[in-house]
Amino acid sequence: MIPAAPLLEVDGLSRRFGGVHAVDGVSFSVGPAEVLGLIGPNGAGKTTVVNLLSGFLRPDAGVMRLSGEEVTGQPPHRLAVRGLARTYQHIRLFPALTALADVLVGEHARRRAPF
Repeated sequence: MIPAAPLLEVDGLSRRFGGVHAVDGVSFSVGPAEVLGLIGPNGAGKTTVVNLLSGFLRPDAGVMRLSGEEVTGQPPHRLAVRGLARTYQHIRLFPALTALADVLVGEHARRRAPF
């Protein structure tokens, strides 16, 4: 069986804030149906990596590929349409909506017609 190509490839991703190397040369790949954890102590750069991957921050160096296409530095809305997005831990995003409607809000970028 031929292994599937990675869905997400990250090579040498780096981000500095002034003289602080928040992320320095991070590389990994994630294949289809694979789950990857990002662990480390406070201040290790985990949130910065997530912000780089989701387009909320632009990397100073490195390359990101999604399904083989380079997406380095693309804004969040472009990455979200391709299926790469971050979520925040909120109990209820929109208080006037039901739980189902809250979940469906994120689906708008993936549909051609309204739900």
